[in-house]
Amino acid sequence: MLSTPLLVTWLAFAPPTPLPQAPDADSPVVEATSVYSLEDGAFVDQALRDLELLERHAQGLRALQAQITQTRGLYTREQDIPYTPEEKRTLLTTWAAFSDYFASLELIRQRYWDFLKMPKRTQDTKHAWGFLLTHGALTTQLAHGLTYAELTNGRKQLEIILDEPAEEYGLPARTFARFKQKAIHVSTSTQLMTGDSYAEQLRPLLKTTGILNVGRAVWLLQEMRQNSKVARGKLLKRGPTLFAKAGADVLKDATSSAVFPVQRSVAEWMGDTRVKRIGQPLIKREQTLALLSRMQPGDILVARQNWYLSNIGLPGFWPHAELYVGTPQDWVTFFDGDPEVQAWLKTQPGSPKTLAEHLAREYPAKWAAYGTPDSHGDALRIIESISEGVSFTGPEHGMRVDYLGVMRPRLKPVDKARAIARAFHLQGRPYDFNFDFFSDSTLVCTELVYKSYVPSQETKGVRVDLVDVAGRRTLPANEFVRLFDSEYDSPERQLDFVAFLDGREQERDAVEGDVTAFRRTWRRVKWDIAQQ
Repeated sequence: MLSTPLLVTWLAFAPPTPLPQAPDADSPVVEATSVYSLEDGAFVDQALRDLELLERHAQGLRALQAQITQTRGLYTREQDIPYTPEEKRTLLTTWAAFSDYFASLELIRQRYWDFLKMPKRTQDTKHAWGFLLTHGALTTQLAHGLTYAELTNGRKQLEIILDEPAEEYGLPARTFARFKQKAIHVSTSTQLMTGDSYAEQLRPLLKTTGILNVGRAVWLLQEMRQNSKVARGKLLKRGPTLFAKAGADVLKDATSSAVFPVQRSVAEWMGDTRVKRIGQPLIKREQTLALLSRMQPGDILVARQNWYLSNIGLPGFWPHAELYVGTPQDWVTFFDGDPEVQAWLKTQPGSPKTLAEHLAREYPAKWAAYGTPDSHGDALRIIESISEGVSFTGPEHGMRVDYLGVMRPRLKPVDKARAIARAFHLQGRPYDFNFDFFSDSTLVCTELVYKSYVPSQETKGVRVDLVDVAGRRTLPANEFVRLFDSEYDSPERQLDFVAFLDGREQERDAVEGDVTAFRRTWRRVKWDIAQQ
């Protein structure tokens, strides 16, 4: 375990959830749903995935800081000059993206906090990985959080704008005030310096466990040192000023032992979120399989997993979009007998008679991959852009999540067949972590759906506008649901409702939601996932 002085210091700033009595060193006490309950191999796999996420978040925050530098004049201007609507949009989308990264890093940090319960003698690998991810997330939060706080804190008009509720960006009221309470806190320097000291003590263990042979782990150690240097510099140079300006909020903070929201549930600003649920989607497999009978090729899915948000940095409750393409057997029913589909297929090379024949001839390797069942034995039915790239997936991956919405474009079968063909063409391309909608070489999840259904001379498509997020044009998945809601009462609406499975975090379950409930989901706070 930690040396006694360091252990006391760590526990002084630990989550206020009561720790058990010191367990026997050979019998660590962990919750059944904790990441530490995983077998060693599965634990390391999860740690590597979270390490990859942490790296992406760090890169995303650096890119965001670069965007902030380009618009620095908005932050430093005289506060008696009103912001224009366009300037407010830039400020709010930037803040929403920043708080998104901040909160996601907190999930990683809390997921591994129980490294304190992992004895070094018998659980050395889990102890070392746990500390590395905990402190890596903390130093990233502090370096970027204190930098942002230094730029924004004490600017009256700006603070009012950032604190107002902004539902289209997933921001509840007083988000900025709560950020200050957590980021600009007297306990930050204590935990930062304690962790830095322990990192040096732990280096021999990192070597003996082989962690130093992992490239990303070496990167994280370097990142920790760099971020700690930045955070220490901010604290030494600006700490008294920052703390003084935020003093009233900090003094009101009842969780004085916390650096960031670390209550039994991640705290009010992120919702009643339990960060230790690993690999247990709220939607049950039976619910997913039952939904398949209501699906049609060409349906648009929006999905959310509370603990793995694919579009970190983009605003809104729904972080992920997918294209449901169905199976070749489905195509026989929906496409092969349609005269317009037949006419379109005759214009394709070799004049194929069916959509399956066309795709098999045009993309033989992709077709072979699509015909291979997934690891659960299910037929592949979905094309989605995930971290591995634009991929074929089955219902267990694409639909067994925490929240799932299904919308159906009001288009002719030939338009949907063309959309599926476009998606096949894009399959295999890398994921776009920069959210660049003007390049086809890499694609974010919404970009796949957007470009599959983009209107053209040949097809009506689905018209959905790109939006400005932190100075760039992109498309959060939330926009599909907002489009559905805004057009719902119009005879010209583009999307119809199919289904909504609404997660219930408290009950560890999901329930069938109606169209009224689904229409409101785009307004939900992104991190407030506790349902009444």
